[in-house]
Amino acid sequence: MFLTVSSQAQKILRKYTNNQKLRVLLSFDDGVGIYSKLQATCGLETNFDIIIVNDTADLTDYNTSIDTSMGPFLVKGYSLEFLDKDSYLYTDRFSLLILSGKYTGVIDNNVSIKDLSKCRQRTSTHTLLEKTDLI
Repeated sequence: MFLTVSSQAQKILRKYTNNQKLRVLLSFDDGVGIYSKLQATCGLETNFDIIIVNDTADLTDYNTSIDTSMGPFLVKGYSLEFLDKDSYLYTDRFSLLILSGKYTGVIDNNVSIKDLSKCRQRTSTHTLLEKTDLI
């Protein structure tokens, strides 16, 4: 799988990818993980965000890396099913980021960038439930 990032999209993202202490997440916004504010829905929407985090960020949900023309981006492994083997990130005439696939066409016509690189690390929301006999 490869994500081709257009030169215009690279100009937008370059300030993040040039910093070795930052990580780029191509995040499927489905309500899973600490970086998603969306509550789970039953819709057929595919919303992706580009999230910039620092090197102390919790990357528990981002267990897979995809190669891009700007270096590796981290993704939630199961979100790969929404991407084509050859995918593209480019801008429209209004400088909005668009994610598309070679075969599927437009996947998300408004990929937002969330810069969380200056945020202090939040503790993980992944907790184990304790066994209890109470109902």
